Amino acid sequence: MVDKRTRQGKNSSRAVLPEVGGRAPARRGTLRLFFMLGVLVLVNLYVFVWRDGTSIGAVRDKANNIGSAPLPAAAQPIVPTTGLTDPSGSRTVDGVVAKGESLGKILRSKAGLSAAAADELIRAVGPVFDLRGLRDGQRYTITMGEGGRVVGFALVVSKTVTVHVERDADGVLGTLKDEAQTRIEVREVGGRIASSLYATVKGAGEDGALVSFFVDVFAYDVDFYNDTREGDTFRVVVEKEFKDQEFLRYRRILAAEYAGKDGTYRAFYWSPTEGKAGRYYDETGASVDKSMLKTPLKFARVSSGFNPRRMHPVLHRVKGHFGTDFACPVGTPVWAAADGVVTQRGLAGGAGNMVTIRHDNGLTTLYMHLSKFTSGIAVGDRITAKTVIAYSGNTGLSTGPHLHFGVKQNGAYVDFQSLKPTRAVGVGKKDLPRFRGETGKLVERLGAIAIAPAAPVTLSTPD
Repeated sequence: MVDKRTRQGKNSSRAVLPEVGGRAPARRGTLRLFFMLGVLVLVNLYVFVWRDGTSIGAVRDKANNIGSAPLPAAAQPIVPTTGLTDPSGSRTVDGVVAKGESLGKILRSKAGLSAAAADELIRAVGPVFDLRGLRDGQRYTITMGEGGRVVGFALVVSKTVTVHVERDADGVLGTLKDEAQTRIEVREVGGRIASSLYATVKGAGEDGALVSFFVDVFAYDVDFYNDTREGDTFRVVVEKEFKDQEFLRYRRILAAEYAGKDGTYRAFYWSPTEGKAGRYYDETGASVDKSMLKTPLKFARVSSGFNPRRMHPVLHRVKGHFGTDFACPVGTPVWAAADGVVTQRGLAGGAGNMVTIRHDNGLTTLYMHLSKFTSGIAVGDRITAKTVIAYSGNTGLSTGPHLHFGVKQNGAYVDFQSLKPTRAVGVGKKDLPRFRGETGKLVERLGAIAIAPAAPVTLSTPD
């Protein structure tokens, strides 16, 4: 027992020695801390008291001079190009209508008007301009006075129409539709086709839009994509609208002629009742309109004809092709081939998007693989020939963009290209003398249009 206590005492003595010996390192650590604090004090005195540019006095002088020195180029304020404010306090916002924008959106987002201020201006514009006619690309100017109140507004609807809104002395917004004076001139155009009708019309110094007018007139007789040939000729007597010396647009084709290998076709615009829309007739008074268009698209080529024994390109088996395929880009406008009633409009299995029209003469037309339908046309609606009913596409069992056009006669498919079309009602017998008298001058005027002779063919001879 005694020996054990003695050993414990010895161990305790050894344990005390490190604690006694540790006091010297603690004093050295305290001296090191005071030294570091002294160094930091000297550094701060140098930076904030003795060093030029960063001393307290220098910093105070720079602070006093802020605002007198110009800002660097990168920090210059950005001046907006719209919404400029003049010294009188008014502000003007100029812009162009973007696709899908409404007037309300423009007034709130571009001009920053409140809902009440925007509504006031919209109600002022409404009586003179249908806002559904707002189109992308139209320019506008909004002028606001003090407090952001609208004092003026202008919308350039077209080259001839501008809508103006101004606030009068009583604070009421008044609206005026400014329609520029235009004039109609009747002009003659003629040419000989070298490569295409479009190129020839442009070569004659005319706008390409004349081609569309021309194609519309002869849509029942001529397929201008497949039937035109080099050397064919055309003559047109057309109304042209001008503003001062600026050509604006074509109005009516009064008389037209197309001569080619398939024959010569003429059309004259005439109305039996003054003030009502007219129609086109040949020089005998027979209607140019027939039971079916030559093609349901303005410009397309036939890529596959009517063939009851065709090998189907998708199913790879013999399956009758009961229609005509017209190759054309997706989105090409598709015409109703004749007057009739829409009986089907929607998705139809392998036919993709399809429209079906029932006509008065026992015929039914089908338009397949469409990309989309024309809005505003529904099943049960009666439509006229050349109405755009849809747009070509590549839906259903289709190997590429095209329109499949089918025709049924009394319920059975027929080749529409072999159908003998019937003419619409012509000029009545009692109206024929007046028709011939009014169109006689146009017949002479049409025949007098000079056409340059075809360029001679130069045969090369061997040297």
